[in-house]
Amino acid sequence: MLRNLAIDENIKKIQEDEVNNYCTHRVKPTMLSGVKTEALLVFARTALERYFVHIDEMKYSPEVGSKEDTDLVYKTLSDLKNNLQKYVVNADYLINLVQGAKINAQMKKLAKHEEPLMYYYDSMAHKVSTHFMNKPAYIPEFLVICVLSHWIVEEEKCIALYPFLQDIDFEELIYIFESNRKNFKKDDEDIISDILNVSAEIIEKLKNAKYKVNKERVSKTRKKK
Repeated sequence: MLRNLAIDENIKKIQEDEVNNYCTHRVKPTMLSGVKTEALLVFARTALERYFVHIDEMKYSPEVGSKEDTDLVYKTLSDLKNNLQKYVVNADYLINLVQGAKINAQMKKLAKHEEPLMYYYDSMAHKVSTHFMNKPAYIPEFLVICVLSHWIVEEEKCIALYPFLQDIDFEELIYIFESNRKNFKKDDEDIISDILNVSAEIIEKLKNAKYKVNKERVSKTRKKK
């Protein structure tokens, strides 16, 4: 019994260390329906982090229509990214956890604890990777807006654990992009429509994902490219 308690304490410490490296005030849902929302927010945080790093590295200023509209969109997204970094982990946490589980028994147990989150995240990541397999993933920030809007506004999923999401007018953000649709055309492809369509498919995939407990399974969370 004492040995089991010691192991549980070690796992708890590993879990705390891992989470604190990736977010400071993680909110962990207890119901699987809440874990789906968490997985979507992990997806959103990861996409926004990589997007903002990219624009910093490329040293360019994104533009959506007027300066007022652009400032509103990217200030909102920057604030969203900052909030997500406080309350949800990102895909790097899941990737590192899966890698650690291959060589450490305690990390493997922790990975099993996070398996529902990994499963739901993987269902979305697979849909995105197949959709953009043969074409660039343009305006990922708009994809984030669309999937969150679809989940929160259209599907009316509970976001009580993440009250900062209630302050975002997703419909207004979508309208800004749609009204400036002409600025986002590549080779006659309507990118706005494409992202609206794939975002609906991503949410449908998440809605229909059914996690089943499998003692032998460890998620194959995709490595970041």
